[in-house]
Amino acid sequence: MSTTMPPSDSKNNVEAFKQSILPAKSVLIVTHDYPDPDCIASSFGIQELLKLWGVETIQIAFGGFVGRAENRAMIRFANVQTLPLMLIEFEDYDRIILVDSYPGDGNVSLAPEITIDAVIDHHPHKPPDSVPYFFDIRDDVGATSTIITEYLVSENCPISKNLATTLFYGIKTDTHHLSRKVSPDDVHYYKFLFDLVDHEALSKIELPDRDAEYFNILHRSAESMRIFDKKVGHTHLGTITNPDYIAEMADLFHSLENLEWMLCSGLFKNQIFFSIRSKISEEAGIKAEYIAKKLNGSGGGHTTMSAGRIPLNSEENGAALRRFVDTFVHAFNLADNEGHTILTP
Repeated sequence: MSTTMPPSDSKNNVEAFKQSILPAKSVLIVTHDYPDPDCIASSFGIQELLKLWGVETIQIAFGGFVGRAENRAMIRFANVQTLPLMLIEFEDYDRIILVDSYPGDGNVSLAPEITIDAVIDHHPHKPPDSVPYFFDIRDDVGATSTIITEYLVSENCPISKNLATTLFYGIKTDTHHLSRKVSPDDVHYYKFLFDLVDHEALSKIELPDRDAEYFNILHRSAESMRIFDKKVGHTHLGTITNPDYIAEMADLFHSLENLEWMLCSGLFKNQIFFSIRSKISEEAGIKAEYIAKKLNGSGGGHTTMSAGRIPLNSEENGAALRRFVDTFVHAFNLADNEGHTILTP
Protein backbone atom coordinates (compact mmCIF):
# COMPACT_ATOMS: atom_id res chain seq x y z
CA MET A 1 0.00 0.00 0.00
CA SER A 2 1.29 3.45 -0.88
CA THR A 3 2.26 5.65 2.04
CA THR A 4 1.19 8.81 0.21
CA MET A 5 -1.08 9.81 -2.64
CA PRO A 6 -1.82 6.93 -5.05
CA PRO A 7 -0.65 7.06 -8.67
CA SER A 8 -4.22 7.78 -9.88
CA ASP A 9 -4.01 11.12 -8.07
CA SER A 10 -0.80 12.08 -9.83
CA LYS A 11 -1.81 15.65 -10.69
CA ASN A 12 -2.36 16.53 -7.03
CA ASN A 13 0.80 14.71 -6.04
CA VAL A 14 2.96 16.53 -8.58
CA GLU A 15 1.38 19.84 -7.61
CA ALA A 16 2.26 19.23 -3.96
CA PHE A 17 5.84 18.42 -4.98
CA LYS A 18 5.97 21.55 -7.11
CA GLN A 19 4.78 23.73 -4.24
CA SER A 20 7.45 22.25 -1.96
CA ILE A 21 10.20 23.25 -4.41
CA LEU A 22 9.10 26.51 -6.01
CA PRO A 23 10.02 29.27 -5.95
CA ALA A 24 13.64 28.13 -6.04
CA LYS A 25 16.51 29.16 -8.26
CA SER A 26 18.85 26.35 -7.21
CA VAL A 27 18.08 22.74 -6.26
CA LEU A 28 20.34 19.92 -5.09
CA ILE A 29 19.27 16.34 -5.87
CA VAL A 30 20.90 13.80 -3.55
CA THR A 31 20.90 10.04 -4.14
CA HIS A 32 22.19 7.21 -1.98
CA ASP A 33 25.96 6.89 -1.86
CA TYR A 34 26.45 4.29 -4.61
CA PRO A 35 23.63 5.00 -7.08
CA ASP A 36 22.14 2.28 -9.26
CA PRO A 37 20.32 2.77 -12.60
CA ASP A 38 16.95 3.47 -10.96
CA CYS A 39 18.53 6.09 -8.71
CA ILE A 40 20.42 7.77 -11.56
CA ALA A 41 17.45 7.74 -13.94
CA SER A 42 15.09 9.15 -11.31
CA SER A 43 17.49 12.01 -10.55
CA PHE A 44 17.88 12.74 -14.27
CA GLY A 45 14.09 12.79 -14.65
CA ILE A 46 13.62 15.18 -11.73
CA GLN A 47 16.33 17.41 -13.18
CA GLU A 48 14.41 17.67 -16.47
CA LEU A 49 11.15 18.39 -14.62
CA LEU A 50 12.77 21.17 -12.60
CA LYS A 51 14.14 22.71 -15.81
CA LEU A 52 10.58 22.76 -17.16
CA TRP A 53 9.52 24.61 -14.01
CA GLY A 54 12.19 27.23 -14.53
CA VAL A 55 14.76 26.25 -11.90
CA GLU A 56 18.06 27.75 -13.01
CA THR A 57 20.65 25.57 -11.23
CA ILE A 58 20.13 21.84 -10.63
CA GLN A 59 22.91 19.58 -9.35
CA ILE A 60 22.89 15.80 -8.79
CA ALA A 61 25.27 14.58 -6.08
CA PHE A 62 26.05 11.49 -4.01
CA GLY A 63 28.47 10.56 -1.26
CA GLY A 64 30.20 7.59 -2.90
CA PHE A 65 30.77 6.81 -6.58
CA VAL A 66 29.40 4.83 -9.52
CA GLY A 67 31.35 1.60 -9.87
CA ARG A 68 29.32 -0.91 -11.85
CA ALA A 69 30.17 -0.93 -15.56
CA GLU A 70 26.53 -0.77 -16.70
CA ASN A 71 25.85 2.23 -14.47
CA ARG A 72 28.92 4.10 -15.70
CA ALA A 73 27.89 3.37 -19.28
CA MET A 74 24.41 4.75 -18.65
CA ILE A 75 25.78 7.98 -17.17
CA ARG A 76 28.12 8.41 -20.15
CA PHE A 77 25.38 7.75 -22.68
CA ALA A 78 22.85 10.10 -21.08
CA ASN A 79 25.53 12.68 -20.21
CA VAL A 80 24.24 12.95 -16.63
CA GLN A 81 26.37 15.49 -14.78
CA THR A 82 27.07 14.64 -11.14
CA LEU A 83 29.31 15.87 -8.31
CA PRO A 84 30.73 14.21 -5.19
CA LEU A 85 28.75 15.27 -2.14
CA MET A 86 31.98 16.36 -0.40
CA LEU A 87 32.32 19.19 -2.94
CA ILE A 88 28.84 20.53 -2.33
CA GLU A 89 28.25 23.79 -0.46
CA PHE A 90 24.74 23.17 0.86
CA GLU A 91 24.08 26.84 1.53
CA ASP A 92 24.29 27.44 -2.24
CA TYR A 93 20.99 25.62 -2.78
CA ASP A 94 17.45 26.80 -2.05
CA ARG A 95 16.01 23.28 -1.90
CA ILE A 96 17.33 19.73 -1.39
CA ILE A 97 15.57 16.64 -2.79
CA LEU A 98 16.41 13.11 -1.64
CA VAL A 99 15.78 10.49 -4.34
CA ASP A 100 15.47 6.69 -4.11
CA SER A 101 16.55 6.86 -0.47
CA TYR A 102 15.37 8.06 2.92
CA PRO A 103 16.70 10.49 5.55
CA GLY A 104 18.75 8.76 8.23
CA ASP A 105 19.40 5.59 6.22
CA GLY A 106 22.94 4.27 6.52
CA ASN A 107 23.50 4.55 2.76
CA VAL A 108 23.09 8.34 2.55
CA SER A 109 25.99 10.60 3.56
CA LEU A 110 23.88 13.54 4.67
CA ALA A 111 24.48 15.11 8.08
CA PRO A 112 21.37 15.14 10.32
CA GLU A 113 21.33 18.94 10.41
CA ILE A 114 20.87 19.22 6.62
CA THR A 115 17.32 20.32 5.81
CA ILE A 116 15.46 18.12 3.33
CA ASP A 117 12.61 19.63 1.29
CA ALA A 118 11.33 16.53 -0.56
CA VAL A 119 11.78 12.75 -0.50
CA ILE A 120 10.76 10.47 -3.38
CA ASP A 121 11.37 6.76 -2.89
CA HIS A 122 9.92 3.28 -3.34
CA HIS A 123 11.75 1.38 -0.60
CA PRO A 124 9.73 0.17 2.39
CA HIS A 125 9.73 2.71 5.22
CA LYS A 126 7.47 3.32 8.15
CA PRO A 127 5.67 6.56 7.23
CA PRO A 128 6.52 9.38 9.62
CA ASP A 129 3.77 10.81 11.83
CA SER A 130 4.58 14.30 10.64
CA VAL A 131 7.36 15.70 8.47
CA PRO A 132 8.27 19.24 7.44
CA TYR A 133 8.86 18.21 3.83
CA PHE A 134 7.04 16.70 0.87
CA PHE A 135 7.32 12.94 0.60
CA ASP A 136 6.11 10.42 -1.95
CA ILE A 137 7.08 6.97 -0.71
CA ARG A 138 5.37 4.10 -2.55
CA ASP A 139 6.52 0.74 -1.28
CA ASP A 140 4.10 -1.00 -3.66
CA VAL A 141 5.92 0.34 -6.73
CA GLY A 142 8.92 -1.53 -8.15
CA ALA A 143 11.05 1.45 -9.15
CA THR A 144 11.39 5.13 -8.33
CA SER A 145 11.77 5.65 -12.09
CA THR A 146 8.12 4.67 -12.42
CA ILE A 147 7.07 7.46 -10.04
CA ILE A 148 9.24 10.03 -11.84
CA THR A 149 7.92 8.98 -15.27
CA GLU A 150 4.42 9.53 -13.92
CA TYR A 151 5.42 13.02 -12.79
CA LEU A 152 6.85 13.85 -16.22
CA VAL A 153 3.77 12.60 -18.05
CA SER A 154 1.47 14.44 -15.66
CA GLU A 155 3.31 17.71 -16.39
CA ASN A 156 3.56 17.04 -20.15
CA CYS A 157 7.33 17.31 -19.81
CA PRO A 158 9.20 16.37 -23.03
CA ILE A 159 10.98 13.02 -22.64
CA SER A 160 14.08 12.76 -24.82
CA LYS A 161 15.54 9.47 -26.05
CA ASN A 162 18.31 9.77 -23.48
CA LEU A 163 15.89 10.28 -20.61
CA ALA A 164 13.49 7.57 -21.83
CA THR A 165 16.35 5.09 -22.10
CA THR A 166 17.58 5.75 -18.56
CA LEU A 167 14.08 5.61 -17.03
CA PHE A 168 13.26 2.41 -18.94
CA TYR A 169 16.51 0.82 -17.78
CA GLY A 170 15.82 2.00 -14.21
CA ILE A 171 12.46 0.23 -14.18
CA LYS A 172 13.88 -2.83 -15.93
CA THR A 173 16.75 -3.35 -13.49
CA ASP A 174 14.89 -2.63 -10.26
CA THR A 175 12.02 -4.97 -11.20
CA HIS A 176 14.39 -7.57 -12.69
CA HIS A 177 12.77 -7.44 -16.13
CA LEU A 178 9.27 -7.00 -14.63
CA SER A 179 9.60 -10.23 -12.66
CA ARG A 180 10.10 -8.87 -9.12
CA LYS A 181 7.78 -6.67 -7.07
CA VAL A 182 5.91 -5.27 -10.05
CA SER A 183 2.92 -2.92 -9.84
CA PRO A 184 0.51 -2.08 -12.68
CA ASP A 185 2.18 1.34 -12.89
CA ASP A 186 5.59 -0.26 -13.48
CA VAL A 187 4.16 -2.26 -16.37
CA HIS A 188 2.29 0.74 -17.78
CA TYR A 189 5.28 3.08 -17.85
CA TYR A 190 7.66 0.33 -18.97
CA LYS A 191 5.47 -0.11 -22.06
CA PHE A 192 5.07 3.65 -22.48
CA LEU A 193 8.83 4.25 -22.45
CA PHE A 194 9.67 1.29 -24.69
CA ASP A 195 8.78 3.12 -27.90
CA LEU A 196 10.86 6.14 -26.86
CA VAL A 197 14.04 4.21 -26.02
CA ASP A 198 17.29 4.31 -27.99
CA HIS A 199 17.57 0.52 -28.19
CA GLU A 200 21.04 0.51 -29.73
CA ALA A 201 22.33 2.59 -26.83
CA LEU A 202 20.44 0.39 -24.35
CA SER A 203 22.20 -2.72 -25.66
CA LYS A 204 25.57 -1.02 -25.15
CA ILE A 205 24.59 -0.10 -21.59
CA GLU A 206 23.49 -3.64 -20.79
CA LEU A 207 26.61 -5.20 -22.35
CA PRO A 208 29.41 -2.78 -21.44
CA ASP A 209 33.12 -3.31 -21.78
CA ARG A 210 34.63 -4.60 -18.51
CA ASP A 211 38.05 -4.15 -17.01
CA ALA A 212 40.34 -6.94 -15.76
CA GLU A 213 39.31 -6.32 -12.15
CA TYR A 214 35.79 -7.58 -12.87
CA PHE A 215 37.13 -10.96 -13.97
CA ASN A 216 39.51 -11.15 -11.01
CA ILE A 217 36.53 -10.51 -8.72
CA LEU A 218 34.51 -13.15 -10.56
CA HIS A 219 37.32 -15.68 -10.08
CA ARG A 220 37.60 -14.76 -6.38
CA SER A 221 33.84 -15.11 -5.96
CA ALA A 222 33.78 -18.62 -7.40
CA GLU A 223 36.69 -19.69 -5.18
CA SER A 224 35.05 -18.26 -2.07
CA MET A 225 31.50 -19.49 -2.77
CA ARG A 226 30.09 -21.86 -0.16
CA ILE A 227 26.67 -23.50 0.22
CA PHE A 228 25.00 -23.90 3.64
CA ASP A 229 22.27 -26.50 4.20
CA LYS A 230 22.00 -26.93 0.41
CA LYS A 231 19.97 -23.71 0.15
CA VAL A 232 21.94 -20.63 1.30
CA GLY A 233 24.99 -19.44 -0.63
CA HIS A 234 27.69 -17.04 0.54
CA THR A 235 30.71 -15.64 -1.21
CA HIS A 236 33.16 -13.15 0.24
CA LEU A 237 35.10 -10.87 -2.12
CA GLY A 238 37.73 -9.67 0.33
CA THR A 239 38.90 -6.07 -0.03
CA ILE A 240 37.32 -4.39 -3.05
CA THR A 241 37.68 -1.03 -4.79
CA ASN A 242 33.94 -0.40 -5.08
CA PRO A 243 30.90 -1.94 -3.37
CA ASP A 244 28.89 -2.34 -6.58
CA TYR A 245 30.72 -5.63 -7.16
CA ILE A 246 28.92 -7.07 -4.12
CA ALA A 247 25.42 -6.62 -5.56
CA GLU A 248 26.66 -7.73 -8.97
CA MET A 249 28.11 -11.01 -7.68
CA ALA A 250 25.03 -11.59 -5.51
CA ASP A 251 22.85 -11.32 -8.63
CA LEU A 252 25.10 -13.58 -10.66
CA PHE A 253 25.59 -16.39 -8.13
CA HIS A 254 21.95 -16.29 -7.11
CA SER A 255 21.23 -18.01 -10.43
CA LEU A 256 22.90 -21.20 -9.16
CA GLU A 257 20.37 -24.02 -9.40
CA ASN A 258 18.56 -25.14 -6.24
CA LEU A 259 19.83 -22.11 -4.33
CA GLU A 260 17.11 -20.32 -2.32
CA TRP A 261 19.19 -17.52 -0.81
CA MET A 262 22.40 -15.79 -1.82
CA LEU A 263 24.62 -13.53 0.31
CA CYS A 264 27.67 -11.70 -0.97
CA SER A 265 30.01 -9.67 1.21
CA GLY A 266 33.15 -7.60 0.81
CA LEU A 267 35.41 -5.18 2.67
CA PHE A 268 35.25 -1.53 1.67
CA LYS A 269 36.37 1.56 3.62
CA ASN A 270 36.67 -0.26 6.94
CA GLN A 271 33.21 -1.80 6.66
CA ILE A 272 31.67 -5.10 5.64
CA PHE A 273 29.18 -4.43 2.85
CA PHE A 274 26.73 -7.21 2.01
CA SER A 275 23.86 -7.97 -0.36
CA ILE A 276 21.12 -10.59 -0.02
CA ARG A 277 18.96 -12.15 -2.75
CA SER A 278 16.00 -14.50 -2.33
CA LYS A 279 14.15 -16.72 -4.79
CA ILE A 280 11.21 -17.93 -2.71
CA SER A 281 11.07 -15.93 0.51
CA GLU A 282 9.92 -12.33 0.91
CA GLU A 283 12.07 -11.61 3.96
CA ALA A 284 15.31 -10.35 2.37
CA GLY A 285 14.87 -6.87 3.83
CA ILE A 286 14.05 -8.30 7.26
CA LYS A 287 17.11 -10.56 7.17
CA ALA A 288 19.44 -7.72 6.17
CA GLU A 289 18.12 -5.46 8.90
CA TYR A 290 18.47 -8.23 11.51
CA ILE A 291 22.06 -9.10 10.52
CA ALA A 292 23.13 -5.46 10.36
CA LYS A 293 21.59 -4.50 13.70
CA LYS A 294 23.17 -7.48 15.44
CA LEU A 295 26.55 -6.19 14.28
CA ASN A 296 25.89 -2.48 14.96
CA GLY A 297 25.39 -1.65 11.30
CA SER A 298 22.50 -0.60 9.07
CA GLY A 299 20.56 -2.63 6.55
CA GLY A 300 17.22 -3.22 4.85
CA GLY A 301 15.62 -3.35 1.43
CA HIS A 302 12.90 -5.08 -0.50
CA THR A 303 11.25 -8.46 -0.07
CA THR A 304 13.63 -10.38 -2.35
CA MET A 305 16.71 -8.13 -2.45
CA SER A 306 18.42 -6.19 0.29
CA ALA A 307 21.75 -4.89 1.53
CA GLY A 308 23.61 -3.59 4.55
CA ARG A 309 26.91 -2.40 5.93
CA ILE A 310 28.70 -3.18 9.20
CA PRO A 311 31.53 -1.13 10.77
CA LEU A 312 34.74 -3.04 11.43
CA ASN A 313 36.08 -0.72 14.15
CA SER A 314 39.34 -2.17 15.48
CA GLU A 315 38.37 -5.79 14.85
CA GLU A 316 40.58 -7.97 12.68
CA ASN A 317 39.07 -8.65 9.26
CA GLY A 318 39.09 -12.42 9.74
CA ALA A 319 37.33 -12.20 13.12
CA ALA A 320 34.77 -9.73 11.72
CA LEU A 321 34.01 -12.02 8.78
CA ARG A 322 33.60 -15.01 11.12
CA ARG A 323 31.20 -12.98 13.26
CA PHE A 324 29.26 -12.00 10.13
CA VAL A 325 28.99 -15.63 9.00
CA ASP A 326 27.90 -16.76 12.49
CA THR A 327 25.23 -14.04 12.49
CA PHE A 328 23.71 -14.96 9.14
CA VAL A 329 23.88 -18.67 10.05
CA HIS A 330 21.74 -17.81 13.08
CA ALA A 331 19.48 -15.49 11.06
CA PHE A 332 18.71 -18.28 8.58
CA ASN A 333 18.53 -20.96 11.29
CA LEU A 334 21.15 -23.09 9.53
CA ALA A 335 22.45 -26.35 10.97
CA ASP A 336 25.64 -26.12 8.88
CA ASN A 337 27.90 -23.26 9.95
CA GLU A 338 30.82 -24.00 7.60
CA GLY A 339 29.24 -24.75 4.24
CA HIS A 340 30.87 -26.53 1.31
CA THR A 341 32.57 -25.15 -1.77
CA ILE A 342 31.02 -25.38 -5.24
CA LEU A 343 34.35 -25.90 -7.02
CA THR A 344 35.58 -29.41 -7.77
CA PRO A 345 39.23 -30.27 -7.04
